[in-house]
Amino acid sequence: MNSKWICIVYSVLVLSSSLYFGASVSPIWLAVATACYAAAHAFDKLLPARLPIQLALLVAVHWLSGTAWCIPLYLLQMCSLFYAIPSFRTALQINMLLTLAGIAVAFANRAASFETEVTAAYSIVSCFLFACLYRKVYSDIEHQKQQLTNEKKHLSTHDALTGLYNFQEFHKQMEKLVGSGEPVILVLMDCKDLKSLNTTNGFQGVNKILKQVAQLLRIIFPEAELICRYGGDEFAIVLKTDDVDHSIHSVTQQMAVEFPKLTGIEINFGIASYPSDGMAKDDLILVAEHNLYMMKRDSWLKREEHMLRSEKLRVVGELASGMAHEIRNPLTTVKGFLQLSKAGHYNIEPWYDLIMDEINRMSMLTAEFLQFSRPHVTQFKIQSIQKCVYRVLSLLDSETTRLGHHVQFDHEEEPVLMLMDHDKMLQLLLNLVKNAFEAMPEEGRVHIRLYTLEKQAVIEITDNGKGIPESDLEKVFIPFYTTKDSGTGLGLSICHKIVQDHEGTIEVESFVNKGTKFTIMLPTVGTKQPEAAVTASGTKISV
Repeated sequence: MNSKWICIVYSVLVLSSSLYFGASVSPIWLAVATACYAAAHAFDKLLPARLPIQLALLVAVHWLSGTAWCIPLYLLQMCSLFYAIPSFRTALQINMLLTLAGIAVAFANRAASFETEVTAAYSIVSCFLFACLYRKVYSDIEHQKQQLTNEKKHLSTHDALTGLYNFQEFHKQMEKLVGSGEPVILVLMDCKDLKSLNTTNGFQGVNKILKQVAQLLRIIFPEAELICRYGGDEFAIVLKTDDVDHSIHSVTQQMAVEFPKLTGIEINFGIASYPSDGMAKDDLILVAEHNLYMMKRDSWLKREEHMLRSEKLRVVGELASGMAHEIRNPLTTVKGFLQLSKAGHYNIEPWYDLIMDEINRMSMLTAEFLQFSRPHVTQFKIQSIQKCVYRVLSLLDSETTRLGHHVQFDHEEEPVLMLMDHDKMLQLLLNLVKNAFEAMPEEGRVHIRLYTLEKQAVIEITDNGKGIPESDLEKVFIPFYTTKDSGTGLGLSICHKIVQDHEGTIEVESFVNKGTKFTIMLPTVGTKQPEAAVTASGTKISV
């Protein structure tokens, strides 16, 4: 039930009480005034000046009724005035006049005693004060309601972290800007490596950076029609322009130079202009996202190129350092023997063999290093791996007998064919089997197993030697790394390179005092050799 129906009900109660107690001097006019007052509330929307009519009728009903039962009507009417009239001063003035009119009627009623009149006046003044209090409470509630409405609207259209427009509002505003037909520029930007900072700075540190980016965008583009957080670490800026080419050049300069200089954050960005790049919002966004992707791609390629160049320089430095270390040792020996020969009047005969051994060692070292590092041509032909393994066993037959080792070779009956360089494959297998011989005590066992697995030839070379410590397994393929008293440390590195040249993989598994197993996986060309494959060959230059 709203206030107007409460006023109607109370007016009927005032009429009834006045007639029942005989307080009215003119019951007929009281009934007419009450009916008019109730109609003024029931049909208030049809009256052109309802408030003055309602107030006048209220005073008339009060005067004709001769009772204090009208006090609630004064309170309801005053509260309604504060609610209906936006201006507080105007509503206050009207309510003061209504209060004075009510006090005047209370004192003009001759039938009432002085005490009754004072009580009625006191009640009317209290109604006025309560109405003012109602206005204050109502105003506070409306203010809080408006704040909540504004906050809700802001949260629905703005990003909570940066205070910029969010993704949904961006599309709405962008639709309006494009619909206006004025030339605009859309810029989509993405902050590089910002996600990776979560691990170092934490999400709070990254959030702080995003806030700074948003503030800086407002400073750099104060004339922007629209700045929004497009998503994550991406932002969008929309600018109106009369000269599209000049604006694009200016924006590119600010994004590529000024923004990174001020923030220390590298960015990628894509630009699209209306109407040259599209007549619809989605077309502009598509062009800008494509340009952003292309810039990201170029940036990624440059970074990969830089990392590859740095890695090459690092490897060259390690190789040079290792080579210098390995050559310095025999040079120091030769230098010492020459100094001794000088002291002995250049008689080098006692040290001749030692000097020649060191010189031969340097020659072998430089030969292996050149073989490892320089580009070389490999001749690929389709051949059987079994024949290659049998060739290795025949070459090592005398050494196997001399050392007392036993070599076992297990393979499939069908020939396993692959495109390979026969000499390089021999070198690979010889190096691995010789390493197995050196790692084993007398009467050791070497097991070579060959089988196919998903179009891959798998060669396993297992020994029962002393094994390799777990801490050294990751280093066995590093150039110049060796645990032998005599050796260059390039043997397994060369093996690794040969396997890579054949587009295969090599793995090592070892247990101390139990043995080591090398597993080589190489691509095959089938188990049966076609006639056309007999002459198939190719040349490949490996670096």
